[in-house]
Amino acid sequence: MVRLITGSLALFALFVQAVQADATLPYNVDNPAATPSFAAPPQPTYLPLSHVARSLKTTLTERDLTGNELMSGELLSRDLTPEQVGEDMVRRAKVDLLGERSGDVLPDSVKARNVVDFERRDRTFSRFQLKLLSTCVDGTANDTYISSLFYYGGAGTTVLLCQGVTISLTNAIFFSAANQTLATVGYPQGALRATVKVTGSDQSCAIYGAIGGGDNIALRNIQVAGSRDTLGRLATGIALIEMGGTNTGQIIDSVRSYEPRGWSAMHAIEGYENSCSGMQITNNDVGPSGHAPSGAQQFRRRGQDTTGTYAPGEWADGISLACKGSLVEGNIITDATDGAIVVFGAPGSTITGNTVQAVNRQLLGGINMVDWSPFSGSFEGTVVKDNTIWSRGQFIKTGIPAGGMIWGVDNRTLARTFAGTVTGNTFLSTAGGYFGYAIAASGHENITVSGNNAKRASFGGVDSSSCFTSWFPLPTPQSFIRDPYTTPGGTWQSGFYSLVVIVLAICKGPGAIIAKSGVGA
Repeated sequence: MVRLITGSLALFALFVQAVQADATLPYNVDNPAATPSFAAPPQPTYLPLSHVARSLKTTLTERDLTGNELMSGELLSRDLTPEQVGEDMVRRAKVDLLGERSGDVLPDSVKARNVVDFERRDRTFSRFQLKLLSTCVDGTANDTYISSLFYYGGAGTTVLLCQGVTISLTNAIFFSAANQTLATVGYPQGALRATVKVTGSDQSCAIYGAIGGGDNIALRNIQVAGSRDTLGRLATGIALIEMGGTNTGQIIDSVRSYEPRGWSAMHAIEGYENSCSGMQITNNDVGPSGHAPSGAQQFRRRGQDTTGTYAPGEWADGISLACKGSLVEGNIITDATDGAIVVFGAPGSTITGNTVQAVNRQLLGGINMVDWSPFSGSFEGTVVKDNTIWSRGQFIKTGIPAGGMIWGVDNRTLARTFAGTVTGNTFLSTAGGYFGYAIAASGHENITVSGNNAKRASFGGVDSSSCFTSWFPLPTPQSFIRDPYTTPGGTWQSGFYSLVVIVLAICKGPGAIIAKSGVGA
């Protein structure tokens, strides 16, 4: 069943035609709330094992064999391709190590024996496992080298980068097995964290962990430079950090991620049949991310880039969450330009204790709950609570938008999003910053909104040329608005304006501040 915004089919048809004629709008009219298209980065090329052997160690445990043995150049004297690694490599290494331990030089005839002989000689060992040295990887490394360490190291491998180094990448670093970690040695904060930097001309992704069999992969305490500021935007670029997929329990913690060339700085991918679950995205410093358009069609960056440097559509997310049952907590997102935190349904997730701030770049949405895909509109069990959204010198169109009608024009009942809780969030304005709206809801059913506070926020802006003012004039900029016709079943705190149809509230453009305080709990 399709419920029309007006009672006139002809009027609505003209409305849709007018929208579709404008290709600069920040949504897809035919599919207004779809998960962005996704393609994995190119598969890495792995180095021969001998090229990374000095960064690997062998752990031997049995009787007096408790020390760590560093693999020498003689241990694997000939290059082995990835196809030759596996059982053959492990067998050869075991025999060589046994020979070195006993002080003998084993003849080639011994090394050529079959697996039964190797197992017979291996009774002294209870385990054979490649791991990484406790020493760190320095700035001479690259993506191929680090990906190779993960490839040969296997499950449980930790790669530690040296403090303060910058490592140039021409392709993404790939994790390759469960329980792997990439971090800076000592797990420092701030500038001591190692930096991995995008340098490839057609590269947008720096870290890729959405592999098969990648449960509990962790990315910790590093900096990830996307290089949009030097290399420019890639129109078809994927996210700077791509994690999640068909996995559970992955972690992104204490990571600085900024200037992505693609559509997002961090993406938690939903995986096959939405199987991703239990990600933790915590304590990260995200942004700047994307560019606010300079033209009057949408908005310009106040005080800079006022001559049309950036066209509409160059915006980018900070954190894009499509992994159910996840935690997004304690992050600071600065100068994202699309959605600072975009929740793609992600049922059962908690988004709490984050700070979103617009300092030098204007922002479309603070914490977005507008996307129907990939969970068919469901925000069941998703809680957005106790976050701070701060217009700290710049314009934020909507602090927390809920429903596809805030972001688009699809008014079909089956296209509505539903459920979720928005509670205890704070909206602030300083240094001349302001909001269009703190919370705006249209096309979203059965949501609970309570205890949010916009008393210290300022409000302003005008309808831009993207708005449909003659048909659907938007409410004056203010704290809380909702469309009474497309938000049934919800529980709403006091202070909501709910007298008119609301379509495409995101079309608001910058303008004078008309109110320097709002309402709230």
